[in-house]
Amino acid sequence: MRTSDKLSDHLAYPPRVMAAERAAAYVGFGVTKFLEMVEAGEMPKPINISGDNPRWDRLDLDAAVDDWKDRRRDPVKRDREKLHAKYRDA
Repeated sequence: MRTSDKLSDHLAYPPRVMAAERAAAYVGFGVTKFLEMVEAGEMPKPINISGDNPRWDRLDLDAAVDDWKDRRRDPVKRDREKLHAKYRDA
């Protein structure tokens, strides 16, 4: 089975949990850039379902993209809300 065959499962929707290649494509980046963003904390960390099998939750990826949009709209307000939430949860 070719890699391209694996990625083209003909679903009308993305799967809930994705490997790095599909997660990167889902958010519009190449795998290398996506993994750099994960390491930098700009993208969510993967979940390990079994052993050495990292997968990304589609909802976490959506939340990360929404967070980018929120920061772009009002970075000061966004940072202030995060700071307040941090102290509330402490």
